Amino acid sequence: MRIATAVVNWNNPDVPEVFPWMPYGEALDHMVEAGYDATEWGPSMPTDPDELHEALGSRGLDLVGAFVGLGFRDADRLEPELARALVIARFLAANGGKVLIAAEAGDDRRRGEAGHVDESRGLTDEQWRGLASGLDELGRRIEPLGMALAFHNHVGTYVETPAETARLLDETDAGLVGWCLDIGHLAFGGGQAVDLLPRYADRVRHVHVKDVDAAVLARAKAESWSFGTALANFIFPPLGEGMARIPEVVARLQEVGYDGWYVIEQDTCPGDPTSTAKANRAYLEGLLAA
Repeated sequence: MRIATAVVNWNNPDVPEVFPWMPYGEALDHMVEAGYDATEWGPSMPTDPDELHEALGSRGLDLVGAFVGLGFRDADRLEPELARALVIARFLAANGGKVLIAAEAGDDRRRGEAGHVDESRGLTDEQWRGLASGLDELGRRIEPLGMALAFHNHVGTYVETPAETARLLDETDAGLVGWCLDIGHLAFGGGQAVDLLPRYADRVRHVHVKDVDAAVLARAKAESWSFGTALANFIFPPLGEGMARIPEVVARLQEVGYDGWYVIEQDTCPGDPTSTAKANRAYLEGLLAA
């Protein structure tokens, strides 16, 4: 069980117009300054395996995995999306990554409904079957690379709410598709991780840790904000300052023997991201020690 960070804490592609883009080397240096020794890959980092190996190795950073949104809901996109995901998986494996974190791709409408979705306009049964079978096949194909697949419940996609997350887990093969439990995204999407863990704790293969500001969430719903607007208004506060019940989630995961990664994602913050990343790490370390 280890704690990692993500480059999105310094460079967030969802709101590039709001926060200045930082050279990736500077972001990696800040990770080390904040006390981390592992990270997920992100779009601002090198795409050449050798360059990435040098950038991480020279700073004593391990690579955990990477996030990818996939359009498996549309049958005609299955093979191209599988091929794209496999390229990413091979790239990760070349640098020691072990987890491919996959989410449903979403679209502009869903991103506009983040946190206040109309579930009646969700995926059709046929699209659910396509999404589930595509994920099962991807999990099967990356196994020989030594990679595991973890599905990420994600705001702004068609697997955002607790009901959608549960259906995804029910319709996929537990031996091929694990769960990347994003604590903050689930709270943003209208649920609480502690309510799903009694049924799905054994599916958790990876964890993204973030909190949710209740007041900002209330405004986001009342004013029908998009995901980007919510990020720009700091929907995800420093750990321990929100309503995502993180201590209960961590305690439950410890009870069931979870031994995977905890990846802290702040996404956006009003202050210095490095200081926030350091404080977040200390907070989570305290929970795990307790």
